Amino acid sequence: MATYVTLNDVFQGRVESLTVRRLLLAGVEAFWRDGFHASSTRDIAKRAKLSPAAVYVHFKAKEDLLYNIIRYVAQHLRDRLREAADKGGDPTELLIRLVHAYVALPARMYKASLVANREFSSLTASQRKQIVKIRDELEEIVGNCLTAGKASGEFSFDDLSLTRMAVVSLCRSTLLWYSPRGRFTPEEIGDHYVHLVLGMVTSRADGTQRGQGVFPRHTLVRAGVGP
Repeated sequence: MATYVTLNDVFQGRVESLTVRRLLLAGVEAFWRDGFHASSTRDIAKRAKLSPAAVYVHFKAKEDLLYNIIRYVAQHLRDRLREAADKGGDPTELLIRLVHAYVALPARMYKASLVANREFSSLTASQRKQIVKIRDELEEIVGNCLTAGKASGEFSFDDLSLTRMAVVSLCRSTLLWYSPRGRFTPEEIGDHYVHLVLGMVTSRADGTQRGQGVFPRHTLVRAGVGP
């Protein structure tokens, strides 16, 4: 089974300063509960158990704190998809790994992922441009997999751009309804979405699609996401 790190692990792997990591975590909590504009830097510092001016000691503005939260989370997802692509295997195995990670990883970082989606418009224009570049890379990784699968005959679809957007949109939509208190874990949702996506892009010789509950479980195991 693929493993997913915590938000604290993500920040620890990218930020050396313990104080900055505490501010990032406090920022996630504040922005998730109250929204970006309603969250004060004093409240964020209080949540981090630091002095009232702590945010401005380490960040030029509140927008910079938000930007770094979104950037680190987006970079982590991009890096995980790159790792999935680098593992090799056939396009079907790769697509399984990509979809599973694209669904389960943001759900495991539910609060930070929601902040990234809801507060994107609160970033400056230059900051939004940098985040869009990372998101474009995510779509490119998925698109490259789909292209390889169609070339090998494993996938069947008419338009690459539409299919890529459909797959990416499905993965991203999890955060619209997911709740940590729900009956499905992020990994279980990832498994389910894998079947949905495979049903969208794979076909048998008789023209029927291989959808949920039909695609062999051993293929998920071979791809590295099964138990």
